Amino acid sequence: MIDIEELIRQSYELAPLPASTVRLAQMVSSPNCQLEDVIELIGFDQALTIRLLRAVNSTAEASAMTIVTAREAVLRLGTARVLALAVAGNAKPLLQASIPAYGLDEGALWRHSVAAAVAAEIAPTFCQIDIPSESFTAALLHDVGKLIMGRFISPEILGYIKQAEEVEHIGRLEAESLLLNVHHAELGGLIAQHWNLPPRVVQAITHHHHPSLGNDVVCDVTYLSNQVAKSIEAGLLGEELTLSVEPDVIGRLGLEEKSFGSFCRSAASRYQQVSLGYSAA
Repeated sequence: MIDIEELIRQSYELAPLPASTVRLAQMVSSPNCQLEDVIELIGFDQALTIRLLRAVNSTAEASAMTIVTAREAVLRLGTARVLALAVAGNAKPLLQASIPAYGLDEGALWRHSVAAAVAAEIAPTFCQIDIPSESFTAALLHDVGKLIMGRFISPEILGYIKQAEEVEHIGRLEAESLLLNVHHAELGGLIAQHWNLPPRVVQAITHHHHPSLGNDVVCDVTYLSNQVAKSIEAGLLGEELTLSVEPDVIGRLGLEEKSFGSFCRSAASRYQQVSLGYSAA
C-alpha cells in the first residue's frame, strides 16, 4: 500500500515559506502584535510589498486614491488579510496543481482555498464572538495535505477508498484513515508545522473536518469556511448544495442557523469581488 514514512518525508520536502512570512505569522498571532512592527517587516520585503499593493489596488479593494505604500496597504487590508495574502503568494503555485485522486483539475484546489479564506474573512460579520486572525490563514491552507496525499493514491487505492465509502458507508476522511493510517487533514497539519506556522493554524488544518477534536475557535471557523466554500463553488456551477453543518459549531461561533444562508450568499458575493486580489498574490 502506502509507505507512511515516505509520505511524511515528501510533506517535509515542500519548499519552506520565506522567513519574513513565517515571522509575519508569528507577529499576527501574538496578543502583543504591534501594527508598526508589521508595517516595518513588510516594508523590508519588496516582493511582499508589491504583492499587497497589487491586491489592495485591485477592483474589489481600490479606493479613489491609489495605495502606494506598505503602511497604507496594511491599514486598509488589516493584519489578518495581509497574512493570508502573504501566505497565498507562496502557496498558490502549489495549490494550482491538479490532483486527479481528489477529482480536482488544475486550479480547482486554489479556487476552493480562496473561497474558504473569504468565508473566514466575513465570518466576524455573522458570528457573535471574536474571530482570531489565524483563521484566515488556516482556512486558506486547510486542504494543503491533499497535495502530498494525491501523489500516493494510485487508481487501485482510490478504488479501495471508493469501495469503503459505498459499502461501509463511511466518509472519505475515515476511508483514508482506515486504509492509509493517515488522512489528508493530518498530513496538512504536518506541512503547516514544517512551515513553522502558528500552532492554532496547525491545529485547525489538522481538525478542519472534526473541529470538536481541536477544541479551539480557529478549528470551528476553518471547518465552517470549508463548508461555505463548497456552497460557493456549487453556486458558481449553477448548482444548489444543501450543507449539513455541525450544530455545535454553529452554537460555539454564535452563528444563528437562520442566518447561515445569508452567510453563504455574502461569502459568494465577496469571493467574486476579492478573487482577483488573491490571484494577484
